[in-house]
Amino acid sequence: MMERLFAMCRTSRVFSLAAALAGIALLHARPLQAQQVAYAASIGTELDSAAQAAIAREIARARERGIPVEPLVAKVREGRLKRAPASRIRTAVEKLAERLNVARAALGAESSTDEVIAGADAIAAGADVASLRALRAASTRPIAVPIGTLAQLLASGVEQRKALEMIITLLRRNAAPAQVLALGNLVEADVASGLLPEESAAFRLRGIEGTLGFRDKGDFTASAPTAGVQNTLGKPPAPKRRP
Repeated sequence: MMERLFAMCRTSRVFSLAAALAGIALLHARPLQAQQVAYAASIGTELDSAAQAAIAREIARARERGIPVEPLVAKVREGRLKRAPASRIRTAVEKLAERLNVARAALGAESSTDEVIAGADAIAAGADVASLRALRAASTRPIAVPIGTLAQLLASGVEQRKALEMIITLLRRNAAPAQVLALGNLVEADVASGLLPEESAAFRLRGIEGTLGFRDKGDFTASAPTAGVQNTLGKPPAPKRRP
């Protein structure tokens, strides 16, 4: 459940596919043949035949490799809504398929769809395979939220090594998904207001660590208490504009 909540909380700058995924979630319950028809219909007639064929092949290839195809369909829809050229949509789908493939390989064949999609988003934001593997090794629990937070921190300008260390610190201290998610959201807001990325990240990490005492050890469920997260983080230092 928390994985789905996280998908809804993604920012549009980094996670533009999240909203589109909700509209096609019912495809999971359909037979393969019905899915194929739905995917073909989603590509639509607005694309030329060559682009449609190429995208259909890419989706079929992804399905054969066990890669989630919903993000690819969502990418096509996104391109059509933006009236992007067919060649650009095709390229975007191919690149996304590659990121999904790399993410799945890094996170393992047993990774959930949410984890693989979050991994692809993180790669797009600048994360490398080693970072995804480090997050997988840091927890035995679902890690779509931590991976998404990594993507958010990278997009906000936090250096990858420091961002990874901060997230792993929270995981090792048994932070709840909502607390890990808060780190990315708060840093993004701080940076938007003019605070330096790593200064904000360090400040927000200290604030979140201060809330961990509100939780019972060993509980990483979505319903775990996170009282005090908003009330104890405080306000960041006055913004320091980048030179």
